[in-house]
Amino acid sequence: MDAGRKMMAEEQTKTQTLLTILQARAWTKAERASARQEINRYYERKLASLQHALFEAIALNTPEQRNPFEMDEYIHRYHKQAQELYAFINARSFSNEMLPRWLQMIEEDDRGIAVWQPKTRLLLDEEQKG
Repeated sequence: MDAGRKMMAEEQTKTQTLLTILQARAWTKAERASARQEINRYYERKLASLQHALFEAIALNTPEQRNPFEMDEYIHRYHKQAQELYAFINARSFSNEMLPRWLQMIEEDDRGIAVWQPKTRLLLDEEQKG
């Protein structure tokens, strides 16, 4: 194996590793548990990303510039985004049969192919577009 391929194999994510294993055989109980952990990590990353955007939006204004109604709207919209993420995650089964599909969705999201985004936008997002 050349150095480039070896390096790519070493850099394989846990999600990719689990998907590769599944091509050869069924997952063990421990591997299914690991797949569920990957789903939880994905949820955590997405939620942290939403929170980061909220904190960033709030930090753009100094305390003297903050309009309490605007801040309330930011928080309200973040809450709606978190609800959308919750619904996205929990509307799908974590059954053994669905785990491969979950990992494929995570892999596609991580690679930028099919990225989950909330429908609700923060005010800052709307201001930047408009």
